[in-house]
Parts: sequence; C-alpha cells; structure tokens
Amino acid sequence: MLPGVEIEFQNGQLGTVLNRPDGTFGVLASAVAVGTTFLLEKDYEVKSMLDVAALGILPSVGNYRLYKFLQEFYNEVGSGTALWIMGFANSKKVSDFFTPDVTTQKTPAEKLLDAANGAISGLFVSFDPSVDYTPTIETAIDSDVLLALPKAQLLAESYTKTEYAPFFVYLEGYAFSGDKSTLIDLTTKTYNRVGVMIGDSQKRTGTVPSKGAAIGILAGRLAAKAVQVNPGRVRDGAIKSTTAFIVDVPVELYDVGSIHDKGFVTLRNHKRKSGYYFSDGPLACEPDDDYHYIPQRRVIDKAFRLAYDVLVEFTLDDIDVNPNGTIQALSATVIEQAVIAKIFSEMTVEGELSYDPSDTKDKGVICKVDLTQNVTSTSIIKIKQLQVRSKAYARFIEVPLGFVPITSNN
Repeated sequence: MLPGVEIEFQNGQLGTVLNRPDGTFGVLASAVAVGTTFLLEKDYEVKSMLDVAALGILPSVGNYRLYKFLQEFYNEVGSGTALWIMGFANSKKVSDFFTPDVTTQKTPAEKLLDAANGAISGLFVSFDPSVDYTPTIETAIDSDVLLALPKAQLLAESYTKTEYAPFFVYLEGYAFSGDKSTLIDLTTKTYNRVGVMIGDSQKRTGTVPSKGAAIGILAGRLAAKAVQVNPGRVRDGAIKSTTAFIVDVPVELYDVGSIHDKGFVTLRNHKRKSGYYFSDGPLACEPDDDYHYIPQRRVIDKAFRLAYDVLVEFTLDDIDVNPNGTIQALSATVIEQAVIAKIFSEMTVEGELSYDPSDTKDKGVICKVDLTQNVTSTSIIKIKQLQVRSKAYARFIEVPLGFVPITSNN
C-alpha cells in the first residue's frame, strides 16, 4: 500500500431533529457533436456563454437541453465561473454515465472528473434522449433514475476514497408523471452524495417538450454561493427564471410540499414575494443523516479537501517519537495546528463554519492527534478527532403573535 492519508467521514454527530474552488462543477449531458469544436465524450472547460458559443453549442435539436442548462447556469452565477462539460450520445441513459466499462472498470463520468484533476466538487446531469426513447415510469419517474442513484453514490464514495476529491451528484427526476402519491420517497434511501430535482423553467408540453428539470439553475445557484449557503435561502433573492412548472402546472398551483416531503429538490414561491425559490437542498437519504442537506455535504467535503492538502505534506516525513514509539506532543501539536490553521483561514474566517469570535481558542474546528498510537512500529499517525462546527438553518420560525396586554393604572 502506498504511503498516504486516509480520512473517514463521521456520521450521527449533528443530532439533527426531524420537525469557489468548491464551486467548480461539471455537467454530463446528452448531446450531439458539433464539427470538430465539440466532440462527444471529450472534456471541455468553459467560463461563459462566449466559450459555449465558441464550441458551437446552440439551442437547436440535439443540444437544446445542454444549451438550456448552460444558459441558466450562467444566468445565475455570471461569467467567469469554470464549468466542465462532457457530452454523450443520446442513445446512452443516465445510468450508463455511472456504469463502469467492463474492460477498464472506469465509468464515463470519471473521464470528466479525471480531466479536471480533482477540481470538480459537484456533478449535474442533463438528460435528453433520442425521440424513440420511452421511459419506463416506476414510482412516478423514469426507472433509469432509480438505477442511476446507487451507481452515482458508489462512484462518489470510491472516487473520494481513492482520489481524495469528494463530490456530490444531482440528477433530474426525469419524466415525472405528476402523480405525487406514487412518487418514490427518497428520505428512506441512503444516498447522501446524490440528490434529485423535479421542476422546470418550461412546461412539459411547451414548444420544445421538456421531461427534465431546471438543474442548470440549481447548479448556478450553488456555484454562486459559499458552501454553507442553502440554495433556497430567501434573502439571496429569487432565481432568474420568471417561470417554474411541475409538468405543465405552474409551481404556485401545485402541491410542491408533497415533492419536498419525499426528499426532492423542487421550486416554490413565497407569499407576497415575487419570483421563484428552491424549496431546500436535500440529498437522497434519511433526514437524520448528517449529510442529508447539500450545505452540510459541501461543508464537510471542503473540510476534507483542506485537511488532505495539509496532511499529505506530512507523508513520509520524519517524526520525533517517545521511547515507547508514540509521537511526541510537540510534533503532534505541529500537525494539529497546521490543520486547524488551514480550515480556520479558508472556512471559519469566510463564514462557512460556526465559532465564537470572543473566544480566541475557538476556531470552528477541532483536530487531535492520537498520542497513544505507536508510530514507530505501525508507521501510522492517527488523527483521533477532526470535526468542524456546522451552521444551523432556520427551516421553521415559530412566532407567538398577540396583543400587548392592557395594564391597570391602579
């Protein structure tokens, strides 16, 4: 085994009650090639719609959905943000994007991840199959989405472990039938790196039929904000699109709460506020999973990346030890403080973690080296504690409203 760093995610720490570089994303999309400027299964990095135009991607047959994703992404985030693109033949299904090749054991999605050299922290899928594709509706959505969920989760987990480049995935709830009662309940699943969105900026039966979702808007909203920010945060304002539909029904006329309750990202409106907002940012897992919501997922993934960047510098370094082979306290402190300083400067100071600024010892992060580990005989330094303090989110606000009581003058 090569010398290196191994970091395991903890779960069950938040006690959830039921009642930038980190904004570099990638899109896997059904598409058609455009001459020599845009080839299928080849990686491209763009930073604006000007770059998209240079590739020859237009809102025409074959690339309409991809163009729509890109346009809505840059409408939300603005020019200058890097986005990686890879197009696939419209004969491929979403589950194919995450299915390993029998020879190489590499998934098509990994080609894009590898090309970005670990920079991608989120993958989004824009599906636009050939006209002869007939989705098999199972639990109110295309059954291929159900096949893609565990495959995307497996890839995200394995890539994090082997490449130290954690990421999440958002899929479309493709071909949602509109039947909320039979819709699959994602809150019973265990895919805490994969989410699904239902809801689009155009009608199902519009000029160009749409069975997908406005996932480019979600990607743009997440890319535009720091990792701890919920995509549905109201004070960030409405999404740029002035229309939002569930199948053919305007969002304000559909029971979007039923979609939200089943663990999907969707669109909503707020009374007496104009425009549309995201309902929340869930992933397809139980609500008491620490990483059920995308802000916590992004926060812990950023902390993972930063911790790895620091700790890998200590690989094969010579360490001072005690006579019994355990690491000396001073050497352990050097490691601990290096991790804390990195995360504090790049996350806590940026408002991405909670801490008490009046307490000089509180950095929003705790790092403790195991002083009992025999490093001499095992060649292993154990970090017995690495935790960051998440922000809380006001999903519900309770207000006791009443009249000021009248007091007696006597």
